Amino acid sequence: MKLSQEVLESGVVKVALEGDLDIMGSSQIDLPFKGYPEQTKKLFVDITGVQFLASISIRVLVKTAKAIGNNGGRMAVYGAQEAPAKVLMSTGVDRIIALCDDEASALAQVTR
Repeated sequence: MKLSQEVLESGVVKVALEGDLDIMGSSQIDLPFKGYPEQTKKLFVDITGVQFLASISIRVLVKTAKAIGNNGGRMAVYGAQEAPAKVLMSTGVDRIIALCDDEASALAQVTR
């Protein structure tokens, strides 16, 4: 799992993930994602490079989104391919995290 991070203006953090979010991938992103609620109130995640999404990775995303929300912030995910999008929708993640089609939409969600 490859994770890259960029801090944009106004403290918005953009994270890009590439690879499978299976057990190994989830363990690789867990620690960085635990730190985001302390780092920012505005986080959006690019998952266009993710082909597989395991339930354990959903837990990482949801815990981060809830922690950011408890701090008065927002989190969005964008670019989900067909299989990960189905997983996110069927598990109800869309009620906790804004699921967007593109970067502009995700940025708009976290900065509104």
